[in-house]
Amino acid sequence: MFFGKKPKSSLGIDIGTSSIKVVQLKREEDRFRLETYGEISTIHYLKRLTDAFQVTALKTLEAITREMLRIILEKAEVTAKDTVMSIPVFSSFVSVIEMPAMAEKELARAVEFEARRYVPIPLGEVLLDWEIIESGMIKDEVSPKTFKGTRVILIAVPREVVNKYIKIAESLDLRIRALELESFSLARSLMIYDKSPTCILDIGARATSFTIVDRGTVQMSHSLDVAGAEMTQALATGLKIASTRAEEFKIAYGLNHGENKERRAELQEFLSIPTDKIISEIEKMVNSYQTKTERRIEKLILNGGSAQMIGLKEYIEQKMNLKAFIATPWGKIIYPPALQDTLRKIGPQFSVAIGATMRG
Repeated sequence: MFFGKKPKSSLGIDIGTSSIKVVQLKREEDRFRLETYGEISTIHYLKRLTDAFQVTALKTLEAITREMLRIILEKAEVTAKDTVMSIPVFSSFVSVIEMPAMAEKELARAVEFEARRYVPIPLGEVLLDWEIIESGMIKDEVSPKTFKGTRVILIAVPREVVNKYIKIAESLDLRIRALELESFSLARSLMIYDKSPTCILDIGARATSFTIVDRGTVQMSHSLDVAGAEMTQALATGLKIASTRAEEFKIAYGLNHGENKERRAELQEFLSIPTDKIISEIEKMVNSYQTKTERRIEKLILNGGSAQMIGLKEYIEQKMNLKAFIATPWGKIIYPPALQDTLRKIGPQFSVAIGATMRG
């Protein structure tokens, strides 16, 4: 058709614990074109460093979030109204359940019934969704036996959380095409054609999420209340300096303080405490998945604001004996060559927003 409708632009929104990221893309055949992007951080607008857009108690600072999102949409000159918004792993309940083989309609009823065992609040207070991640001969969780069945990933999001997202979007005249767990956005932007067993480690400001992706599908997802802020606090306490100064040290030197061996050892001592907590959780998740599926995790992708901290990649590789890579979510996106260095640098912070936009 010579006069067909032009493809619509889509907007992805990632409301994190200390920043909001937006990305607007337009679909062009099998690729996407970057139209605009932007980020706004609480550190420049909130009085206390302990403030956050989202916290693990499932509370969202609704008024602040709405105002900050309005500002970044305006500054980035966003024109799209159709949006996909990502929901943090810590704002949801994610479980993998194993069911015997049955018809699809029966499976839907069985999953909803089984969800009562895994969701710690009344089902009337959540929105449930689920997806089949494996069918056929399934290895039993507690024995070496296998059985014919289905493995399902179950997601429950409190209605309170969903309603807040809807209210924020409506107040800004945005149309929500979908609400999506950030793990699925990450899988889409970082592993769109990669079918290998991989663990994505997303280190944010106040929470870290772990996502195992295999055969192109999210297999497991989990979060931990240890992240960049705890790393900063560990340095502040250990070095007896202010949090702002500790943040500067973390960014400048990380786990490897150049030629100063004494200072390097000191920083590693303090930063290794929260980092080792994160590594311990990765190992538990990876071992659990490998035991259940007999498929070995081949690599680790580091994502989030702390992903590029100096020495972190090498430290994790040494501790886990697993190859690690920094997230590169711009691979399927066309953008001006002049932005290449900038986009590569900020890529790990924008993976969720990019993946959400690609769904839209």
